[in-house]
Amino acid sequence: MISALGLLLKALRMHRFIAKRLLCVLLACPAALCKDATIHGFVTAIKSPTSFEIDDYKVTRNKTVTLDFETAQNDKSPTTFQPEDIRIGTELEVKGEYDEASGELKAKAIKVFSFDTLTINRTALLEKLPLLTKNGSGWTGVIYADGQRITVSPATIVSSKPNLAERQDSTRDKNTTSEGPSFTPDSLNLDTFVSYEGMRQADGSIQAQKIEFQHAELANGEARMWRRFAPRVTEPDYAGLQPGELKMHWARFKIVPNQEAQEYISRLGNALIPAHQKDLPDGDPLKIPFKFYLVDKKSFNAASYPNGVVVVHSGVFDVLENEAQLAFVLSHEISHAVEKHLWLQHQYHRNELIALRAGGALIPFGGAIVTDLLAAGIRNQYSRSLENQADRVGLEWMLAAGYDIRQAPQSWKAVSRMKGDSVTNPFWSSHDNATTRRSYLMAELRNNYSDVDYSNLRKDSDEFHRVAGAMKEFESRKKQEDAKSTE
Repeated sequence: MISALGLLLKALRMHRFIAKRLLCVLLACPAALCKDATIHGFVTAIKSPTSFEIDDYKVTRNKTVTLDFETAQNDKSPTTFQPEDIRIGTELEVKGEYDEASGELKAKAIKVFSFDTLTINRTALLEKLPLLTKNGSGWTGVIYADGQRITVSPATIVSSKPNLAERQDSTRDKNTTSEGPSFTPDSLNLDTFVSYEGMRQADGSIQAQKIEFQHAELANGEARMWRRFAPRVTEPDYAGLQPGELKMHWARFKIVPNQEAQEYISRLGNALIPAHQKDLPDGDPLKIPFKFYLVDKKSFNAASYPNGVVVVHSGVFDVLENEAQLAFVLSHEISHAVEKHLWLQHQYHRNELIALRAGGALIPFGGAIVTDLLAAGIRNQYSRSLENQADRVGLEWMLAAGYDIRQAPQSWKAVSRMKGDSVTNPFWSSHDNATTRRSYLMAELRNNYSDVDYSNLRKDSDEFHRVAGAMKEFESRKKQEDAKSTE
């Protein structure tokens, strides 16, 4: 028979065992600090295939955790992609257990997004004239466009494509095949778009599989789009502090009645327009007549239109911390106009919807819903690709204007502090948030700007803070006037 003392000793030993196990669990990851989490972003640092970072998250992956893939149509990259191929800039969604104290996220599931991160298929204006040479085996050299280094090897298919005006010119040479005489580097200028397909390399560059050049033009449809958004402006009464009005097509804004703020936004915006675009003669149809307006909107947002109208919401001054961050916002919007994003998006959606209908996606009596859903997926993916490009190109122009490009990801850090990390934009994918955008920019900095000397780059100005203070006074005065009107 077990004595009472023996039972007591056994119970104590059991309690000590349980206490030790519980202590080990608590030390490994305190319950108050551990939680299930899902993050979506771009790899910003790599220690090993099982240890890497996405922004502030330190991700660890047990070797038993396999990779899942979300791919674009006809994307074959996952068939060869291995965990060892994860590199800075790879887009991932990680689900796991997050330790808030250490910042460690132990992955339970990882999804890899190949579209626009592993396999690249983009169109952008040349940043500088490329250095291409040809020998018996093909073209070699480097192309700088889209904020990227695009390498060309003899295996790269290089060609040119005539634009509409050139196709209508009966005197031009119609032979535009990849090895045809119509393409020579001498035919290129800084108003040339390059469409490139390729694979991201370990050093951040893109090895091109296919390159196609086409001279930019202002098509008739695009010119009509410019006219549709022609601004109609009623100037503010600055002395009387009465807002002005900006009307464009269906959009209407109140212009902030602060002359210093308007001149500041205009001066900063014009300083960020790329040199080649700014130097085009006034009569050139490709010259964009940029105009910048600070409007009375409390949201953190800015928008650009194809004719160069850039609208900045007054709410950005509630969030951004310095002039360099504002310079990034403006550079991003300017790039949408210069890279013809709204027009390209219009053409892309038109062609895709035609293809969907031709393929039978439009079915009578409710089939339109199918087309709408498919079109929404196309729109979402393509729009997000253009937002990424606006970030990349915006960094280039921000740097060219002498601003500290490290403040670009910091602008999204400021958004997180003020608005929370879950803030999204309707033009991005549903999984994009402040962490996603910040990590994308951090990856771009590490892939393409590791040799930048930041010692002489600008970060801030007194004028930025004067305007930010004026916006607070403007908002305070509005609240007082609203309160009086309701009495």
